[in-house]
Amino acid sequence: MDKVSVIVPVYNAEDYLPKSIESLMNQTHENIEIILVDDGSKDHSLSICESYANQDSRIKVHNIKNSGVSAARNLGIDVATGEYITFVDSDDWAETNMLEHAVANIKQTGSDLVIWSYLKNYYNKEVKLSLIPGGDQIFEDDKSLLYLKTIYGRYSEQEVTEGVSVGTTWCKLYKTDFIRKNNLKFNPVLTRAQDTIFSIHAFSYAKKISFFDESLYHYRISNSSTTSGTRFITDTHSPFNTLLNEYSSFIQGKDNFEKLQVAFNARTIQVLLWHLEHYYFHERYSKGIWNRRKEIKNLIIAEPYKTALSDVDVRLLPKKEKVMSKLLKRKRVLTFYYIVLLHSKLEKIRKRRFD
Repeated sequence: MDKVSVIVPVYNAEDYLPKSIESLMNQTHENIEIILVDDGSKDHSLSICESYANQDSRIKVHNIKNSGVSAARNLGIDVATGEYITFVDSDDWAETNMLEHAVANIKQTGSDLVIWSYLKNYYNKEVKLSLIPGGDQIFEDDKSLLYLKTIYGRYSEQEVTEGVSVGTTWCKLYKTDFIRKNNLKFNPVLTRAQDTIFSIHAFSYAKKISFFDESLYHYRISNSSTTSGTRFITDTHSPFNTLLNEYSSFIQGKDNFEKLQVAFNARTIQVLLWHLEHYYFHERYSKGIWNRRKEIKNLIIAEPYKTALSDVDVRLLPKKEKVMSKLLKRKRVLTFYYIVLLHSKLEKIRKRRFD
């Protein structure tokens, strides 16, 4: 009873994988299966997974052709045999009592899923953060706070903080039957924030959600993080516009539509920056400066970016997005490009000093 399936998508994580796996092997709640799904890693991740599987029969290894983190997580859901499911990223790790506390909470509250808080781990510091403001709470009829802070994690904060979206995959324990009954799956088209779409639909289907404000998950900030980095994406329009369309469809007809629209505008500005980082401003973009300028101008006059640039509440934005929104609203594309270029060079110099 109370078996937990821990799903870990793995891709080129050899530097961090042992710590992640061992933190799960050492859980005080021992009735678990650790499902490691290697997504076609090119380093030694698969052999590391297999080595740990030889040590612990609770570890199950699946190796698939590189298909993306969504496909890896979906496979994990399909093969899970536990009463509960949770997700862990392969470069993160868990406190040893994480699952014990999560299982106790979901049983005590009778919730469909439970949420808890986390620690943000940089190379030189650790920051303890609440995933949801307001302390321990139960969500049943009114889930507007969950929706708002899934669409845009910084919504309603007095000042911009280090917080992440409530819709992040980790820091949640689901009843397996709840996931399967509602056919919850990750959309493989999405390359970023796919977890938020999964979560926001889970929140909407759940009759009861519990949050306990205990920081039990370590979210590592590094260049190899599953959800970060600046990989080159030749077609950013398909995944990023699909993401925004998912949010837009979800908020239509909701009681608090105006607030959700504010959050949506802020998220749209964030996604606009992703377009620039992953394609238009990327060092592998090869079409030249004037084509770059033209294509970005075409992007920002298209919806929903045009409305977001016009209506966004800039107080919700961190500094980089704030500068971008002000400049792109005035079509100052190259000005922002050269600011980003200068900042990137300074950042490389700073990193070399600490290496």
